[in-house]
Amino acid sequence: NMVDLPLGATEDRVCGTIDIEKALTEGVKAFEPGLLAKANRGILYVDEVNLLDDHLVDVLLDSAASGWNTVEREGISISHPARFILIGSGNPEEGELRPQLLDRFGMHAQVGTVRDAELRVKIVEERARLDKNPKEFRESYKAEQEKLQNQIDSARNALSAVTIDHDLRVKISKVCAELNVDGLRGD
Repeated sequence: NMVDLPLGATEDRVCGTIDIEKALTEGVKAFEPGLLAKANRGILYVDEVNLLDDHLVDVLLDSAASGWNTVEREGISISHPARFILIGSGNPEEGELRPQLLDRFGMHAQVGTVRDAELRVKIVEERARLDKNPKEFRESYKAEQEKLQNQIDSARNALSAVTIDHDLRVKISKVCAELNVDGLRGD
């Protein structure tokens, strides 16, 4: 499942809320799950991630690091799993991404303006084909997607057999240092 985190979301919307009145009157912890609970074991997508409020970035960083989200109100505390894949998009011209958050992304892709006229036409035509008949469009890429899924599955299965010796780790660290990679996640 994929959950969208809108740019104007409040902390309560992201983390969830505790119904204090119900807790006090009925003695029941009434928790209204937020977006982190809904994204658990799925994908959390943040559009314009570089414009996200700092306090929400902190919440995302804490949850991404621990795999848990804790909501505390008026002495009542509720924790729940919050393990998610974080996907974000943004325009770097509108603001920088905090290094701590950038470190949470396993992959970074820059999309530039396509200059080739033929390619631009193909992109527009493909988009029009998707809009006209989404089911048929998806079906046309099914074999390609299945092949890619098989490659991913094979890579996942082979990953546990991969070993990296000390010398290669040193080389990796040197490359990361030369490229000024923030944090140690790249190492």
